[in-house]
Amino acid sequence: MREHRCKCLIPRLVLVSVFTLCVVGHTVAWGQGNEQQKAKAVAKKVEKKAERSERAEGKDDLVDDRVKVKTGADGKPVIEQKGEASFYGKDFHGKKTASGEKFNQNEDTAAHPTLPLGSKAKVTNLENGKSVNVKINDRGPYAKGRDIDLSKKAAKDIGLDKEGAAPVKIEAKIPSTKAGKQIDKKSKGLPPR
Repeated sequence: MREHRCKCLIPRLVLVSVFTLCVVGHTVAWGQGNEQQKAKAVAKKVEKKAERSERAEGKDDLVDDRVKVKTGADGKPVIEQKGEASFYGKDFHGKKTASGEKFNQNEDTAAHPTLPLGSKAKVTNLENGKSVNVKINDRGPYAKGRDIDLSKKAAKDIGLDKEGAAPVKIEAKIPSTKAGKQIDKKSKGLPPR
């Protein structure tokens, strides 16, 4: 009798295992689809702002602003933007950012008008190829025609500290929904800088 129960149990275990793998696989694929949709929605906002910025640049345009969503090496969506970068003035050091953190000009952080706070971004100077990884923790820049403001340290790392502005490529990974909500709650709708 025990043998009979074992023979019946094995097909059931196989069936349950296959079902579980299907459900887990579908959930993972569904989550990746949501990430892709979220990235496309964010990219659309970034693109609209970049278009307004591009018009404001006039003859001071350093690069043709472009925005697209691509897939990173880890399979997650990356928002790529080409535009102009500048850096924060020292007057902002120690002041509260839109994320609620104090701005530290000696850390690798940046201000972006539309990327979600908490996003991680690789910023590459298109004139010299130097890159830096930053965390978006503030809103800005407010200078006409600029797409991202870097901290003094981040600007120095890519050779931007002497120029004042440079054409850059921004490759941003947006934070998970949970992380983004925590940052939004922390900022409590505070106005930027």
